[in-house]
Amino acid sequence: MPPASVIPSGYTFLTLDTFISVRGKELAEKLAKDAENRDPDAFDMYIYNDFYSYGVLDLVDRMLVKLHGKIVKKEWEDAYHILEGLIAFAEFEDVWTQCDDGERVDITNKAIGACAIAIFRGLDDNAQLDKTHFPSLENLLKNVAAFSEHIADIGCEAEYGFLCKAMARRLFKNKSKADFKFEFDCLNEWADGLEEEDKKEIKAEIKKMADEKAVAIASGKKVKPWYAKGKVCDEDDNDPDFKLSRVWKEYKKLAPTDPKRDRYDISKWSAEERSKYSFDSMDTEDY
Repeated sequence: MPPASVIPSGYTFLTLDTFISVRGKELAEKLAKDAENRDPDAFDMYIYNDFYSYGVLDLVDRMLVKLHGKIVKKEWEDAYHILEGLIAFAEFEDVWTQCDDGERVDITNKAIGACAIAIFRGLDDNAQLDKTHFPSLENLLKNVAAFSEHIADIGCEAEYGFLCKAMARRLFKNKSKADFKFEFDCLNEWADGLEEEDKKEIKAEIKKMADEKAVAIASGKKVKPWYAKGKVCDEDDNDPDFKLSRVWKEYKKLAPTDPKRDRYDISKWSAEERSKYSFDSMDTEDY
């Protein structure tokens, strides 16, 4: 009989740094595949400069609408897993933040943040904001905070990351050595299931992380966790951008209503339609 799994049932890793629910991982991977079907380069085509950016932004919009619906119905578990997948995808495939409609990018970012805060506060109100209910909670808070910092670098206001760090400080300030050991045990179990080449690389990274932590502990050096670094805000902060009802009204004014939105999926175009934009049919001056 194989040894019992250390990794909680229904959870896995998307990358070395991303512990996530299986549902969240599957959604992120589906969105990545959908994005590939909207990438003109993947089809040896040129349509217009921001076609791909808007195609990916459309996927983010669709997920936001789905996420908002779950929040309104207070279906917190479903909302949590959608948020996991959306955040993983939105940061990995961040070309959508580079489209030429800065106002729309900004309000989309605010909608993501307001949705995240609504979910975390909703779970907290129902005594479910913990790792017992959601084993990947710390990682999701970390990823939302990291995304807010990432998008702030391009000029979007994103203070919702401060609230995520504040929540994490309260929830995880008393992590024990056993907690850290459990995290490394989960990483090693996941790595053991990878293909040999990937396994060797990931195992080396895990060992490096463990060695660095051991050296720091042995030297008496206190290593600050991610949530102890940088600015935070009060958990009860009433920033207008944290209020989903207000942000959503603003978001809907700029949300797409174009009936031709489905046209972003190039995989559904006919061969004749694709040929009009193929590199082979263009002069070099066209792109």
